[in-house]
This record gives sequence, C-alpha cells and structure tokens, in this order.
Amino acid sequence: MKLTLASPEHAELITEFYQSVHDESFPHREMFSAQVVRRLLRDQELAVVVAFENRKIIGCGLGFPQAWNQSLEMGSLSVDDVPGRGQVGKALFEGLRRLGLKQYGLALFRARTEAAFRRGRNVGAVCWGYWPAPGKRTLSEADLIMGIFDEDGDFPRAEPPDNAITRMSFATRVIESYRTVEYGVPYPKNYPVGSPRGTGTPVISGRVWPTYHSSGNYITIESSAGPYPVEIIREFVGKVRQKGVADVRLVIPVNQEEAFLGLLDFGFRPVSYLPGWFVHRGYRFDCVELIAGAPLPVGGDTFVERAIEKIDSGLKSY
Repeated sequence: MKLTLASPEHAELITEFYQSVHDESFPHREMFSAQVVRRLLRDQELAVVVAFENRKIIGCGLGFPQAWNQSLEMGSLSVDDVPGRGQVGKALFEGLRRLGLKQYGLALFRARTEAAFRRGRNVGAVCWGYWPAPGKRTLSEADLIMGIFDEDGDFPRAEPPDNAITRMSFATRVIESYRTVEYGVPYPKNYPVGSPRGTGTPVISGRVWPTYHSSGNYITIESSAGPYPVEIIREFVGKVRQKGVADVRLVIPVNQEEAFLGLLDFGFRPVSYLPGWFVHRGYRFDCVELIAGAPLPVGGDTFVERAIEKIDSGLKSY
C-alpha cells in the first residue's frame, strides 16, 4: 500500500472510487463529480490522501483546508472492501494528521464515538469542545471537537490573558495541555473572527450587518460590524430569528471578556475553547466559540452526550 496526496490529475480515479463505494446518501456528494473534485483540488479547497495498492485506489481520506487560519479539518475516511480495511483507515487518518500539522500547523477532526475519541487522544489530540448538529433539538448527533496543534509551527501562539473566559475550568484544561506561548503579544481588537466568505447588508439601524455565512438552517457570524459589534449582533440575531433561524454561531478571541459576558446575557453559550485558532499578523490567538439556540445538555446514554455534559459544566465557571 502506498499513500499519496492527490493532485487534480487524480480527479477521475477518485470520483470512480467514491461512486463504487458510496451511494447518494454519502454527505460529500461533490466527490461524485470529477470536474468538481478537480477544481477543489486545484483551488486547494480540498485535500485527499489516497491509498493505492497495485495502482488501484483502495481508500481515500478527505481534508478541508482553511487558508484564513492555516488549519485542516480531517474529514471522512472511505475504504474499499479489502483485507486489512482497519489498517488502511488508520494509515489514511495518520496521513491526514501529518498533512495538517506539516502544512498548516493545526489539524482537527470530529469524534462521534468513544473509539474515535480515544484514537485521537492516542495521537496527541486534545478535546476542544463540541459541535452541535444544526437544527437538532438534542445533542444525540453532536460531535466532539478534537484538535492537534503544532507548537513549533510557523505561527507562534500568543499567551492568552487571565480573565473570565480563560478561567473557565474547561478552558484551563485546554490551555494547560500546551506548553509553548509567546509572551507580550497584544491580542486583536476585532471580533467575531472567521473565514471571510460571507456578505453584509447595510439595513440595521443605518449600520452594516455583520459579515456572515448561511448554511442550511444555521448562520455563522464571521467578522465585526462597526464600532459596536455586540449591539449589531443583538439586532442581527433578532432579525434572522424572525425569519426562522434559531441557530446562530460565532467565534471571538479570548481577550474579548466584555463581549463574551454581553453575549451570554443575550442567550449565547460557549461550546468550545480553540487554542491558536485565529491567525493575525504572524501569530495565533486563542478563541472561544459561542452558539445561540443550541440544545441544552440534559444527559444521555451515549459516550458523546456524557462527554458534552462534562464539557458544558466546565464552560459554566464564569
């Protein structure tokens, strides 16, 4: 078996593989189109680690690069019905992990089972929080966020401040998982922060809406709006709720204690602590993700539900 990082020239072979091992229920249907796969690989919006055996693809692992914060989200692993499928899957996972750390400095993936969680811990991943499935009334389909951070990467991580955010017990555990920080680096003044891919509309109170991204039944607010972001966020959330959108998400740097407390008062709830998440002027800065409208942890039978209950408890010590 040989692992290869796919190039656009592999698009047709990759598409044939996905068409042979998946049906239309596969969530990444873009993998069924060679033209789309070729474009995504060319534009570096997709990374595919391919396992070859005798020049035939026997497995693929998907990665989703984010240039704005130099990260790679490790996605689904697909393996053909061949002997040693488990070993092929482990090799694809390790290939994605190495790619994320070497090329981007930060890799993360979502774990929905205890086995996936433990596999991540065994390769140095730390649980950074959880990701509720949009539009769901329970957390039964939520994922744990597992992150792997290269402390010796190209972008040093700035020391997080001591405040209500970083004193949350769950945040403290994440912070203490990493030994290297750059002291004396000022945190950015803007918030929220996110991938600059959305659109803004100048209709609220004569000011500009936040830049946001809408996907299905949830919205992610991605960047600041004018000199008073929290006020704009309040108005924006009120407007989109009138249109039936209940799930609104955003990420803020951890120096924004006042904004954090103001958002809590408005119904946002922290769900993850993200070390080194925001890249700005050559440094990485810690962030916290908050969601308005996500279901509350109320116990459950699965490993993930029990883990989320502990995480949520650790994010309430403010």
